Amino acid sequence: MQRLNLLATRLTLSLVLTLGTGLGNALATDPPGEPVRVTNYGEKAPVTFDHAKHGEVACVQCHHNQDDGQYKCGQCHGEAATEEAPKLKDAMHEKEDGKCYGCHFGPEPQAKKLKCAECHVKR
Repeated sequence: MQRLNLLATRLTLSLVLTLGTGLGNALATDPPGEPVRVTNYGEKAPVTFDHAKHGEVACVQCHHNQDDGQYKCGQCHGEAATEEAPKLKDAMHEKEDGKCYGCHFGPEPQAKKLKCAECHVKR
């Protein structure tokens, strides 16, 4: 009987660990393999963002609410500012705090300095 209980405990533990690992892997979010289009609500052409070109940047640098399951900019940042979040344009372009601005613009850009039309490509 004791041997049967030990076997049942081992099987249960094995099942829990296997399912837990599988669930954790399923919930982990990998960056999209293809570039994604990010709208800016019509002010300029949408931006095509390629995660592969930004592989050296920590995900949390842009996805600062990822722990809440919010990975898309538009989940928080809309066409207009709210009490909780600036509008999308400002979230990307504000000096010092803007996610794109911080790396691609300003007096000492950390990455290739870009012009508007390099991101906002008309199609």
